[in-house]
Amino acid sequence: MKLQKTEERALALAGLVQSCYLVAGIARTGMASQDNLAGCLDSIFVTNPDETLDVYKGGNGVRTGLRLVSEILGELKIGEHGETIRYVMDVLSLEQRLRRTPKLMRSLGAGISAIQEHRHLNELTVTDEDIILRLSRLYEETAGTAQPRIRIQGQQKHLGNTMNTSRIRALLLAAIRSAVLWHQLDGRRSQWLLGRGKLLRAVDRVSEIVS
Repeated sequence: MKLQKTEERALALAGLVQSCYLVAGIARTGMASQDNLAGCLDSIFVTNPDETLDVYKGGNGVRTGLRLVSEILGELKIGEHGETIRYVMDVLSLEQRLRRTPKLMRSLGAGISAIQEHRHLNELTVTDEDIILRLSRLYEETAGTAQPRIRIQGQQKHLGNTMNTSRIRALLLAAIRSAVLWHQLDGRRSQWLLGRGKLLRAVDRVSEIVS
């Protein structure tokens, strides 16, 4: 199904918000839904989609993200999702810095291709521990070197767990993938407020499509 550009932007924003929401949740509780995690991480490897829906499993991969965007922009639950919003803005800023550093972007693309090849050869799921560790290492070696770094806040007992930090870094890669798509679709930071009505209507339409 062909979406309008506003609806495509809504999908990209949902992917970004969902990834950042999971980052905040892991940092605070050490937990994340496997389905939501898979929906985010799968998007990293969809680099040449025929349409935007393909990036997010036909939209099913970001159902939670669509709900969250509706809550944030429609119900104005800003305080409740404050950490998620902060990470979203941090990732959008990071994506801008990466665009000004072509060498890092090339390294990022090559790394994703290598992990995808390894995944296919070994028939691994996107949430397999080995894949998450490889994505985490790729983030550290590329986007994680860009200054200022994204600072994650949460419970030290969870942030001190190696697998949790690996999942967080892998999710930040997924967030960057959605931020890149958001920019490619002419998304701008100001649209969070100035284009709120259009985005909400687009979220409603996309939610109906994937329901």
